[in-house]
Amino acid sequence: MTSSTTPARTPMFVDDPGTGLVIAGMRRYNMFTAVWFLGRHRRLLAEMVRMSGAGPGDDAVDIGCGPGKLVRSLGARVGARGSVAGVDPSASAVAYNQRRDDLPNHRYIQAPAQDLPLPDASVDVVTCTFVMHHIPEEHREAAISEMWRVLRPGGRLLLADAHPTRWMLFLFGRSARRNSDREPLDAIDVRHYTPVLRSVGFAYIGHVVSGYTTGIAIAAKPDR
Repeated sequence: MTSSTTPARTPMFVDDPGTGLVIAGMRRYNMFTAVWFLGRHRRLLAEMVRMSGAGPGDDAVDIGCGPGKLVRSLGARVGARGSVAGVDPSASAVAYNQRRDDLPNHRYIQAPAQDLPLPDASVDVVTCTFVMHHIPEEHREAAISEMWRVLRPGGRLLLADAHPTRWMLFLFGRSARRNSDREPLDAIDVRHYTPVLRSVGFAYIGHVVSGYTTGIAIAAKPDR
């Protein structure tokens, strides 16, 4: 006897109330990013690595690393004398990366952004890309405080997300207003986090819009 029941597809994200949206379907996520960036994701990764200030011998961490592409791009920049940790709350993402990346100076850790299992002042560069809007609003300041904590004095933070455009406002704004959301695109606009960055102690905060419809914010922990 055969069943006509079709197995449910693994969703791209699942919502964890304490953590936020967590990647569940890596294959669907990789397909989504390929379509979203129109095949230009590799060039965007190279741009973000350059803007992060990472150099040979640095220790870096990518928060919300997903499929690990930025981890590996940072790893190519810091070289064998440096190290890169990819942190993600998704067990699926961590397992996916551990199967595909066996470089001794790369490691993957399952943890939320607001509770990083890393020592104080232990890294030179922190990146967090296309992630902040997935973190529950009540935990975003704690996540940025954790980024500050793990950076060494003089270290740099790179935040990136989709840059709000008119077509995003048209597509998403109308739906969000129907659901009574206050500012539907605030969470993806990295400029929105400037007051929090300043309040936890970051300095030298700047913002650029990449040619890949991506807003990039750069901040530094003062070298005391």
